[in-house]
Amino acid sequence: MQHNHTFGEEELASPPLPKPFTLVQHNCLGSWDVFLSLFGSFSQLALPPSIVALQDPPVYRGKLPSFNSFTVFSPPTDQGCKPRVAFYVFRSFLDSVSLLPRFFGRGDVMALDLFTPDGFFNPSTTGFTIINSYSTKGRLNNTRSVPPEVVFPESPLPTLTLGDLNIHHPTADPLRFFKEDEIATSTPYFDRATDQGFTLLNVPVVFTRFSMSLIGRPGVIDLAFACPLLAPYFTEWSAPLPSTGSDHIPILLRFEAPLFRAPPPVPNWALTDWPTLESSLKATLIPPAPSIPTTHSMDIWFKTNLDRITAELALHTPMKRVTFQSKPWWSDLLSQLRRAYNSALRSSKADRFDAALLASARAARTAYFKPVKKAKRDH
Repeated sequence: MQHNHTFGEEELASPPLPKPFTLVQHNCLGSWDVFLSLFGSFSQLALPPSIVALQDPPVYRGKLPSFNSFTVFSPPTDQGCKPRVAFYVFRSFLDSVSLLPRFFGRGDVMALDLFTPDGFFNPSTTGFTIINSYSTKGRLNNTRSVPPEVVFPESPLPTLTLGDLNIHHPTADPLRFFKEDEIATSTPYFDRATDQGFTLLNVPVVFTRFSMSLIGRPGVIDLAFACPLLAPYFTEWSAPLPSTGSDHIPILLRFEAPLFRAPPPVPNWALTDWPTLESSLKATLIPPAPSIPTTHSMDIWFKTNLDRITAELALHTPMKRVTFQSKPWWSDLLSQLRRAYNSALRSSKADRFDAALLASARAARTAYFKPVKKAKRDH
């Protein structure tokens, strides 16, 4: 079951660590067509995901399908259990990390332990764990096959737990009408997640499964949780990929260090056309507030007029994008002192035996670094 599809040169470059890490999770319903549709849709992404976590992947004679540019990891079948979960790791990403798959003696849950000396998201986070599970109805009422203790373990590493847990809970779907057995089934999982400090990453009310029958209700059963060590690096939970033919949607998760998040544009007040803006604001007529105000009417009146003033400010003020190297406390004086210091330092290096040049370099250094410290402190 080999499908020979090769990504273009621009797609083969997985984001170098510790730049953004992306992962896709999806339930394939055991269908090769769904599997093929999912991996074929990655061409719509700027870069293919580093890891794909599948639930209920297609299995033929105990083996999972392969896909070019990805390496598959799944629970072993030597104990007669069918793999119900699998990880597909992008090979260029695999070249930059050490990977250790962990199994639990069953086919419906497995984990990947990832390690890199360069660090995930920051230099100190050298380890990262991902748990993938496909939890189905248990033998007893109000139970599922994968217990909460396996899904939400105590871990010293940043841990991401995801999968099709087949549970319904108000935290993930607050608008749903819940039956008593649904609450009884899901509560142990969310209680365990809370006890271990895990945070739900799903966007509330965004359904992850749509029933193929006309009477079934949509639900949120494909869940993702991040432990406290991982949650600060979470930036996106979205469904940008098209339907694959499954009743579940493909989900994209994105993690990155705050350093690599592009700062939003901000107004460049130094270039504002203040004379024109002042005359424009004076000509702007603000209608009086409602004579008999209600909460709704006051909100509309305030927002409408605030938008008018904001639009005038934006019209006469250009935007600028702050770079990662921008320092809000920097000034033109510091730039001049830095140039003077660098010039004196170069002169002293040209003749290391000239005492006057060495003294001048030391004085220029003091004259530069003291104002820098003061500017930082004042800011």
